[in-house]
Amino acid sequence: MAKNLGDAPITLTARIEKIIPGEDQTKAFASVQIGDAFIVHDIRITDKDNKITIGMPFRSYQSGGETKYTDTFHAISANARAYLVATVSQAYEQALEQQMAELEHEDPEECFGMSQQM
Repeated sequence: MAKNLGDAPITLTARIEKIIPGEDQTKAFASVQIGDAFIVHDIRITDKDNKITIGMPFRSYQSGGETKYTDTFHAISANARAYLVATVSQAYEQALEQQMAELEHEDPEECFGMSQQM
């Protein structure tokens, strides 16, 4: 999914790398290509209280006996952040739709690796 940021010459392309099944807050990981120059990996998509949020890659470190976190990549303006979030969110929604479409077309017996023999 590619989009342009208003007047900016930057194009972002998001790709969902992995969808995480289950009830955990982390739902997926994405990568975003910035123009033809850079790619950012490990963008986390979470669902907390039925609200999807996009988290930037981070590193953790110990300070004063407690674990702290700092983003290793982030947008420097609200407009750029909104553009990034919208691009990743749209790619995530499309990946979920594709996953649902694939599940609808699968043979239920193949899903469970079973066949009915009588």
